[in-house]
Parts: sequence; structure tokens; C-alpha cells
Amino acid sequence: MINKSIDVYTLIRPEIEKLKKVGIETANLDCRILLSKSQDKDKVVYNHEKIDISENEIKKFQSLVEQRLSGKPVSRIINKRNFWKQEFKLNEETLDPRPDSETLINSVLEHYKNKSKSFKILDLGSGSGCLGLSLLEEYKNSEVTFFDISKKSLDIVKINASNFGVLDRSKFINLDWSVEEWDLNLIKIENEIKFDVVISNPPYIPTEHIKTLQTEVKNYDPFIALNGGNDGLDSYRILIPKLKNVVKKNGKVFFEIGKGQENFISSKAKEHKMLPIEYKKDLSGVNRVLVFIVK
Repeated sequence: MINKSIDVYTLIRPEIEKLKKVGIETANLDCRILLSKSQDKDKVVYNHEKIDISENEIKKFQSLVEQRLSGKPVSRIINKRNFWKQEFKLNEETLDPRPDSETLINSVLEHYKNKSKSFKILDLGSGSGCLGLSLLEEYKNSEVTFFDISKKSLDIVKINASNFGVLDRSKFINLDWSVEEWDLNLIKIENEIKFDVVISNPPYIPTEHIKTLQTEVKNYDPFIALNGGNDGLDSYRILIPKLKNVVKKNGKVFFEIGKGQENFISSKAKEHKMLPIEYKKDLSGVNRVLVFIVK
């Protein structure tokens, strides 16, 4: 099929208007990303660029815009998302990484300033691997165990780890933390060696609240990765009592949490010999990360 030469903005302008009409504020960027996807380009095109494009590619682009109009996020259409310093591949069983979660990475970096040291890190409920893999990028002599209930999710972590060149410092464990002895099973797999650092972004949204979330979240993020039970705190109730069995003495735990959950989680941690040492705010000024030291 014959390609025609056209400047990007002329092509995408009608689609931008459609997206704007339904309230999508990032319409221009979304269209440029989807146009690049329709042509299998790695780099995002710019408004002023002139491109050669076929009728089939234009139709593909317009069909991708239709998916966006239905509320599907761009990251789910192209199955990847930028986080920290890398572009992460996603699938339907991984949570879409959010900028607020970078607060956790920043917090770890503040607590462990010597990047040349070797740390044994556990990423509990690893999803796409965005947290643990970002730390492997920062701490070149460290290793991360990725723990997740979903085999399909761990498959994506493996792909991301391979793409980033850190597969040799990654371990993948398919376990379910709702099973009573998950901690003992984990430590057995780890040859009885405990972790220096635990990071986790567990589900923390109250079940009834999920239906009030943006379409992009409630319809496209996996329910299991959002659902924190009636009050959003079920995961913390399960995880906190077991952490002393998997973390070294004076090791640290970094939890991402929901708005207003810090008091309950801090109190629960104190019951189980974990001392809260810091609350870290996200970009909106909400306490987003709690840091504990294991006594």
C-alpha cells in the first residue's frame, strides 16, 4: 500500500479534539504515543514532524484512539509504562505503576546512601517489578527476590529484568501471602537467609471504594492488586505479624500506604517489634510511605 507524507499534527488534530471532548487532558501526548504505536516506532513522534504513513496505519491509529475514548489508559493500550528511569512492560495481571510509588524508591535511597553496598531485598507483591527493578538499577551489587501470587505477573518481571540486564540479580517466587506459612516457605526457599530490606505496595483500597475510582483504574487495573478488604487494611494485617521472620534484625521495611492509614499500620507494627521511623509524603502531600525498623 502506498504511503502518504503528512505532518503529525494535521493527522492527529481531529483525534485530539475527540479526546478533549470527553475530558482527557493529555489528548495531544496520548495521540502522539498511539500514532507511534500504530507505526511500531519506539520513539514518540512530535507535532511538527512529517511522517510517511499508510492507510492501514492510519486506521490502526484511529482504532487505538477509539480504545482511549472508551477509558482505556494509554499504558494498557501499548502495554508499557515509564517509571523511575526505565520503561516497564505490563500485562493484564500487573498494576499500572504510578508516580506516587516513586516516593518509596526515594525513601530507600535516603536510608541507604551507600549504593555500592550489597543488600538482599524482598519485593512483596511485585507486580511489574517496578519497585525492585528500580532498586537493582540503583544498587548494582544487590539482589532482589520478587514475590507474587500471579505467575503471569512474575513472567512480566522476568521480561523486564532481562531487558534491563539484571536477570542474574533477580529471583522469582510464586507464593500467596494469605497462606498461613508463607513466611516459613519463603525463608526455606531462601536457605534460611533473611532480608536486609523489604519493599511493598500491597492492595490498600477499601473494596466498596474501588467502584468510585477513575475508569482507567477500576476497569483496567487487576482487582486483586487494588482490593484491600473492607477498610483497605487486610494486607497489612496479614503481612506485618510475619515480617520479623523474614527480615534481619535492624533491617528496614518500606510500605506504600493509602491516605489516612498510617496510624493503624504504625500501631500494628509496634505490636510486632517493628518501630516506625519515618512517614514520607507523596507529590500531593499525603503520607504515602511508612518506614519501619525491625527490632
